[in-house]
Amino acid sequence: MPRLNLTVRWQRKLARFHLLPSAERFAETIFGATDEYGPAYPDYDRPPFDKRPIKFRHERMNGWVRLFTGKLRLEYATGLIYSGLRPIYRSTDDIYTKFLPATKYYATFRRKRRHIDEAIVLTTLWADGYYHFLYEFVAKVELIERAGLSPTIPAIVPKGLTERSFFKQAVALGLFGDRPIIVQEEDEVIEARRFYVVRPDRHSQRQLGFPAKRFGACPDPQARLRIYVSRNTQAGTIRQILNEQELVARLEPLGFQVVDPGTTPLSAQIDLFSRASIVVGPHGAGLANILFRTGAPMALVEMINDTKLTHHHFFQIARLCDYFYRATLNRAEATWEQTANAHADIESVMEAVNEAIAWEHSTYDGVAKQAG
Repeated sequence: MPRLNLTVRWQRKLARFHLLPSAERFAETIFGATDEYGPAYPDYDRPPFDKRPIKFRHERMNGWVRLFTGKLRLEYATGLIYSGLRPIYRSTDDIYTKFLPATKYYATFRRKRRHIDEAIVLTTLWADGYYHFLYEFVAKVELIERAGLSPTIPAIVPKGLTERSFFKQAVALGLFGDRPIIVQEEDEVIEARRFYVVRPDRHSQRQLGFPAKRFGACPDPQARLRIYVSRNTQAGTIRQILNEQELVARLEPLGFQVVDPGTTPLSAQIDLFSRASIVVGPHGAGLANILFRTGAPMALVEMINDTKLTHHHFFQIARLCDYFYRATLNRAEATWEQTANAHADIESVMEAVNEAIAWEHSTYDGVAKQAG
């Protein structure tokens, strides 16, 4: 048998000529709909971002559950399902299909196998990163429960994710309830007769509100905690703010406390951000915690590298959660956008912070008067 690796591009070509099965033809959609599209995301166009617009493609806004049946195998690295000898094109959750690594056809049949009857596939690309875990992986749990899948059906989780501290803490906080979990080893192929593949809602109210509900966050609309999210306390962390000490010196007299989510237990992050009225910080996974404030007022000031081309994530989330939002541009080092350290434009940050504080006074004074 040849040592054949099939890229997504080649899978698409072969599926077009029916040489490979495709998920659209092979699987049954048992919940949700795969053909509904929402409008293109709006861009954040306040200066200076009006000079560097981001063009967004139309995104599928709905979630779904697909059922695959037959003699099936699940590959670890891609989450791709094989039917017999052939991979099924787009049999993953179809969120980041174009970024998937090539499927290792030869290795799929040489690795050790585990046989089960049925399982829910929760594999998603980059779920071992906190942002993708919270906004995509956790959202899948909401969808499978809403779809009414029996709590006795086990969920498959890749080993790499289970080794992350935030995953272990999320499980301890009741993420899966009583649902059994199967940990797929890196050198293991899982065989089954039925696989349920889940795609979560994308930026819907249900998706954004579920983590807070599942983990017991209780947003206090009267709380006025001000947080600066740091990425600098752990050596080796990417996208650090090189002049952070100077920025913090300006923020602390305004009542801000420094929080590094990377060194803070998940339960403490939930508590802190559920009480935060203003959050300031550089673009990164730590800002994902803003969803624990869902249902209460919040202002977010996001510091984005001038080299970063995809900066819409938290603007979209803030917009849907009805948060006040401002963004500033850092001056990044000349390196890859995903890893570049940067200097904050402190005066621009402070201007945005002052706007957030003015919004806070207006919003919370109004809430207090209504409560009185």
